[in-house]
Amino acid sequence: MEDIKGIKAKHHNITLESREKLNISGVTDVGSFDESNVIVSTQMGELVIKGEDLRISSLDVNDGNVSIKGLVHSIAYESKGAYKNERGFFKSLFK
Repeated sequence: MEDIKGIKAKHHNITLESREKLNISGVTDVGSFDESNVIVSTQMGELVIKGEDLRISSLDVNDGNVSIKGLVHSIAYESKGAYKNERGFFKSLFK
């Protein structure tokens, strides 16, 4: 894969089914989540998902896969540090 700003890109995919089921691979951390926003760190940068009734339906820590259900309004990569969270979900689990 191509380098993104000097970092070797690894496996990262996003699949959205009918705006109601989102599958993301290459997730390194879940920064925060509530019913209207989910912020995840991926191999390719920080990803912000906005919508309604969002919930994490599955999380595979070993493979870095996350499935999110709910009505998705937008998916966007944010510039570094825009949604900085000192302690992410994974970091809290494995401290």
